[in-house]
Amino acid sequence: MAGTFCPEWVFNLCVARTAYEFIISDLPIKSYAKKYEKGLGEHYQGVTHEEIEASAELILRFLVEINAEKSDELLNNYVFFTLKYDHPGSKRKLKGLLGTAFDKEKSKSYSTNNAVKSFRAYVFGLRSGVTVKSDPGWEILEEKDIDILINIIKEEADIVDGV
Repeated sequence: MAGTFCPEWVFNLCVARTAYEFIISDLPIKSYAKKYEKGLGEHYQGVTHEEIEASAELILRFLVEINAEKSDELLNNYVFFTLKYDHPGSKRKLKGLLGTAFDKEKSKSYSTNNAVKSFRAYVFGLRSGVTVKSDPGWEILEEKDIDILINIIKEEADIVDGV
């Protein structure tokens, strides 16, 4: 039986992009969360803007707690890492013989708690030199084989969704 749930790494990446877009733009965070809910909803079931928004807010609070400079760069580096790696030292295979990394999962593995833990682990790994960051100027929109994500990212957030 085919699954219906979003892979955890896709959810985590969308949460980080929600926080990133909130930092670099001027709409309420809910607008970006609803944008990602809508985009993910075209492929997966069960992802809510409340989960995305709560996760993004907790990540932003964490960035404030650690007095992170250049939070936008840190979030973009996390997006890069999440897209390219399963975990430190293990590259993610987006295409395989029998499917892709975007294939639906049978059970829900993502959560607000897991998204925040993953981001915190990345930041601490970066500080200790275990995790990698993107090359200067890296942009997710230039990546290949991630049409699902690119289509969501290119979509404009609506201010009306922020209320």
